[in-house]
Amino acid sequence: MKKYIVFLFFAFLIQTFCYSQNDSTSFQLADIEKISDSVSFNNAYKTLVKTTTNKKYDEALIYANKLLEVAKLLQNDIDIGKVHQEIGIINRYKNQKIKAISSFEQARIYFKKANYLIGAAEAKRYIGALEHQLGNLEKGADYLLDATMDFMKLNDSIGLINVYNNLANIYTTTDDFENAKKYYKKSLALIRAMKEPRELSLMNNLSYLYIDEKKPDSAKIILDKALKIGKKRKNFKSVAQSYSLSAKVHIAKKDYLTAKKYYDSTLLIGDKAEWKMLMVNAEQQMGLVSLHLKNYKKADKLITSARKKFTNFKSVPSLLKNYELSAKLDSARGDYASALAWQKKHQKLSDKKTSESTKKKISFANARYEEKLRHLKQIDEQSRKAQEDKAALFRYKIFIYVVLGILLITTILLFTIIKNRKERKKYITQLNESNEIKNKLFSIISHDLKNEISGLDASLSLMEENAFSPEEFKEIIPLLSNRTHQTSILLNNLLNWSKSQMKELNARPVLFDITEVITNKFNYFKPSAEQKNIKLINKLAPTVIYADKDMFSIIAQNLIANAVKFCDSGDSVTLASEELDKHYRIHFIDTGVGIHDSKIHKLFSEDTFTTTGTQNETGTGLGLKICKELTELNSGEIKVESSVGSGSTFSVLFPKAS
Repeated sequence: MKKYIVFLFFAFLIQTFCYSQNDSTSFQLADIEKISDSVSFNNAYKTLVKTTTNKKYDEALIYANKLLEVAKLLQNDIDIGKVHQEIGIINRYKNQKIKAISSFEQARIYFKKANYLIGAAEAKRYIGALEHQLGNLEKGADYLLDATMDFMKLNDSIGLINVYNNLANIYTTTDDFENAKKYYKKSLALIRAMKEPRELSLMNNLSYLYIDEKKPDSAKIILDKALKIGKKRKNFKSVAQSYSLSAKVHIAKKDYLTAKKYYDSTLLIGDKAEWKMLMVNAEQQMGLVSLHLKNYKKADKLITSARKKFTNFKSVPSLLKNYELSAKLDSARGDYASALAWQKKHQKLSDKKTSESTKKKISFANARYEEKLRHLKQIDEQSRKAQEDKAALFRYKIFIYVVLGILLITTILLFTIIKNRKERKKYITQLNESNEIKNKLFSIISHDLKNEISGLDASLSLMEENAFSPEEFKEIIPLLSNRTHQTSILLNNLLNWSKSQMKELNARPVLFDITEVITNKFNYFKPSAEQKNIKLINKLAPTVIYADKDMFSIIAQNLIANAVKFCDSGDSVTLASEELDKHYRIHFIDTGVGIHDSKIHKLFSEDTFTTTGTQNETGTGLGLKICKELTELNSGEIKVESSVGSGSTFSVLFPKAS
């Protein structure tokens, strides 16, 4: 008996569950009438979106219309706009384009009224895409360009990517390849920055534009990159499309054998991607390749096979292309009667397509007219309701003014508090920066400069005590000279860095020939270079620049010192100049150890970066930073090119005259 009761209990539960599942829509519709606040409305709206996502469009439309009535009663413009937006999405899925546009337009109006920028931008994007599909290209482009401005204000990268793609598609349709490329490139840049998977599709679209522009080499560069990325990601669909487009590139170059290989690869990868339409197109294109190679029998077989499949797919544009190829094939074989028959078939199908397109446009025009009439009736109804609401709104004006006054006073107080906090924070930041500069200065003085001076002092003490023999004295003189030389550079760099941190460096440019400065610097560095067995080579012709002479001297000294520091015995340091239109570029070339790619960006950074030289020479990391600052103070620029094991080239650019 107990078992029987338990069985009945579980049966009842199952029946109740099934009933609740099957009658979910009616249950949800009943719940709509109970909505009284934003929380319950948001829950209902989430249910609506979920119903649309599950492709229950008819149920979703009934639910949305009921929810719209509630949203209007609650008088929340954003909520009304959201429901209109969702109705537009449902109609778009149901291929009711005119109704969808009308709903999105309603959504846009309410979002604009509520100053809800993201909603208005999305509504414009939807309208622009739909107008494009209806053939209203100019109207579609206007909506999309307007949406672009909104997404830029919002800094919404996803929204911008979608709008740029839609604009590129419109400009492709109108054969405006320059604008199409511009927007594809903008979208591609954003996608790469966000590491989105749509990158490959855009690269293929961009290459297609170059093919249409008869620029196969430009298309090939993009396709080679797309193939490399697609293979790495195992994106078979993208790889198959890239192969197909690569084949088109080689057809444009009349390299039909290579084109055939790419189409073979398209068929192989297209099968993995299960992309039947692409495979049939590839088959037809292989027929075209065979036609060019005068293999008429194979061309006939491929074109005929593709025709049957296109007929099953009911793809009119593909069939038109097929009839065109069939006519070319029969004409090439000398069967002009058959070629004429194919041309007639082509004309008949083309006329039919044009007729259907015209009927469709007329149908769309009528639908739009009816929708506009309905929209005007809605506007009249809203206008009447607005008049009724106007009287009610007046009662709240005094209250609103009082609230606004309180808010204004509160805002002023908050603004004053925030401003004071920001100023305090600014002073604390400046103080911390000053402390950091001071600490760094003391660190360099206490460590690097102290070490150099201590070394010199120790050596001089030993000399004073006659601790060296004459031979040892001769050997130590170059070392002392080098150490004195390094200490001098360090001290100069330290002084200039301190000035730059205190913003006291000012350039006083004059016209002068740098060869005199470089000759003096070569004489200055000659002992340290000879000590390391390094050649100093001056290939400078007379080079007159407009810059601060003392600052250029510091730049040259640091760059030569840096080159000598990282050269081994037998290496060389060469100076050469390159005359440009309004500038001279001076190259400091060494054949030393070079710099690894991962470290180049650190050379001129805010944080000091240093490594020891080939004979363990030390540094502060300030030299190159000072070079950059002094170069820029003289309206110049500095850059570096380097390869590990092959040396480095530091180049500075200065103007010829004022």
